[in-house]
Amino acid sequence: MLRLKLDKLLFERRINANQLSKMTGIRYPTILDMESNKSKAWSPENLDKIMKALELEDVNELIEYVSENPGV
Repeated sequence: MLRLKLDKLLFERRINANQLSKMTGIRYPTILDMESNKSKAWSPENLDKIMKALELEDVNELIEYVSENPGV
């Protein structure tokens, strides 16, 4: 399963969801859902805005793969 590492990134940078919302123009509830991995889908536009706002150079800094079946 793919998941966002947005919660970790915001914590490391001492930025909250409201600040990221203002930085990107993405609705605050959308950022909250993305931060808690409740979003069912992420738009490429929103991912691009977050990458730019957090000055990320590699998508692997934002998205990770987590196996749903440990040991498989």
